[in-house]
Amino acid sequence: MHVLQKEWAQWKYFVMARSQKEYLAIRQLFSGNHWSEEKREQFYLHLNIVKKMPIDLKAQRNAYEHVWGYFKKVAAPEEKQQFFIFLNQMTEIEDNALPYLKALAKKYQVDYLLTSHLFD
Repeated sequence: MHVLQKEWAQWKYFVMARSQKEYLAIRQLFSGNHWSEEKREQFYLHLNIVKKMPIDLKAQRNAYEHVWGYFKKVAAPEEKQQFFIFLNQMTEIEDNALPYLKALAKKYQVDYLLTSHLFD
């Protein structure tokens, strides 16, 4: 796996939680496995744009639902219920869903998520 692919894997849900448009743009950069200095620069340019973006609740909920997919077959019914309560109560200033997802990632040892910048 190319170094940038590993880095993209760590940033994927962070980007998805802020901008569907930027997520799709970066994903397009990684299609075809053709690497160049220009693509590397574009990747970091997109990342820097996303890091400065305000919270987009719709994008954030979408990303969290994607992350929930890692738990849907292993989580207890109460955990599912709690997650969707947190998801539905989420606002720009109150977000209990993210720390809950992080706790589930630790509980179920989902290393891919534990290395994600979504939880930073």
